[in-house]
Amino acid sequence: MFSGKTALITGASSGIGEEMARQLAAMGCNLILVARRTERLDALAAQLAEVSVGVITLDLALRDAPQMLFDEVQRRGSQVDILINNAGFGYQKSTLEMSLEEQLGMVDVNDRALLALIRLFAEPMAGRGEGWILNVSSVSAWFPIPGMAAYAASKAFVQTLSRALHEELKPSGITVTTLSPGGTRTEFSAKARGQMDPSLEKAMMPVEPVARAGLEGLARGKAVVVPGGMYRAMTWITRCLPDSVVVRLAGSVMGRNNSWADV
Repeated sequence: MFSGKTALITGASSGIGEEMARQLAAMGCNLILVARRTERLDALAAQLAEVSVGVITLDLALRDAPQMLFDEVQRRGSQVDILINNAGFGYQKSTLEMSLEEQLGMVDVNDRALLALIRLFAEPMAGRGEGWILNVSSVSAWFPIPGMAAYAASKAFVQTLSRALHEELKPSGITVTTLSPGGTRTEFSAKARGQMDPSLEKAMMPVEPVARAGLEGLARGKAVVVPGGMYRAMTWITRCLPDSVVVRLAGSVMGRNNSWADV
């Protein structure tokens, strides 16, 4: 379905973004890879020589980064058929343990840049009457999580925005899908394993099926994709328990580890 199309992937230098690049290239989809680490992007591009691969080094935390990215794509004469908003980060820290700069930086990348990129790239998609947007959220979007409140809230924004745009942009020929993974084995997660509860580490999914589920969901026009039966069950629990219980449970299970969250 995506053969011959061009996908722009943010956060493409590792993890889910890198794996999506590999899977799309295997389908014959051309790529524009965006991240902060030029060396990693260049190395990945060299491995995907069977398709056209462009590399753009950019930090999406910068205020003007989304417009800079859009302008650079236009300057290169590229048409983006698929926008994958994968870039994002967060810390499992309480609000008072994090600096204001850390919290606002998280919102800048996870939410502000994502919204700006959708607005910029969706307009030409709508003009052509065709386009696909995949936004990477998290299972955390279903849970107010004491101990990682700002991160969970930033992903709830992505989830709510994406679900609304799934309906809003459908008449324009644009498919919007939200990928909401639980714990995923990426290099950022590996850094946290020394502090992570063994039961949570065991529950982490490999990156390959997570990326595949997102791309398949996008191709099928699904609104929300939650990879893994256990994580789908977790989202179902939020509809069955009182809010006060959900918050306490989320804090005790997901907010108790002072480590890096990358999905």
